[in-house]
Amino acid sequence: MIAYKIIDTQTWPRKAHFDFYRQFANPCFNLCVPIEAQRLYETAKDNGVSFFQLALYAILRATNSVPQLKQRVLGDKVIEYPNIEVMTPVMTANEGFRQIWCENTADFLSFTKAVTPQIEIAKTTEAAPLRVQKENFFCASCLPWVHFSAITHAEFSFGSAVPTLTWGKLKDGKIPVACKFNHAFVDGLHASRFFMQLEALFTDPDSLWREHPVEGR
Repeated sequence: MIAYKIIDTQTWPRKAHFDFYRQFANPCFNLCVPIEAQRLYETAKDNGVSFFQLALYAILRATNSVPQLKQRVLGDKVIEYPNIEVMTPVMTANEGFRQIWCENTADFLSFTKAVTPQIEIAKTTEAAPLRVQKENFFCASCLPWVHFSAITHAEFSFGSAVPTLTWGKLKDGKIPVACKFNHAFVDGLHASRFFMQLEALFTDPDSLWREHPVEGR
């Protein structure tokens, strides 16, 4: 069973905003921010590790640092997961994609050890989406061919609280990072905290090798 805490909506400071934005046909908004990533790239190259995996792990760490990105609606309850994972697509041989499930770990070495075999298997399998019933995750895709300035993400259902993120091509030392947030849970302040934490991790990639506590593990 996946652990979570139930938020008491009667005393929740966000209740009025939550009730307001839940009435919207689509309460989600997208932000695209250029993030300095040259040092992250050089660190990956110097250590002989995947730039994709190192960026993905930093994104996973940054996402878990913001409580509002881990909040969901479950039935008639509002809940918050102590920890969420990331689902990411891997290109297959026929240029489709296969999604894999990547768990949050205490450090990058543990992450790459668990993820690398999944990536290699996905490359040789048939293209297919990964269907899950739970929502203790977010989606993150890499678009390495394009240095974009805006993107609109597909939605399984309007109003989904699962964040959806895309990062793009490294150019002039920066990569674009775009994310879809649900305004019922997330304001500009919370989204900004995510991007600031991600920028901090990208500019201090050595910290990704140091162990940090993973709540709920």
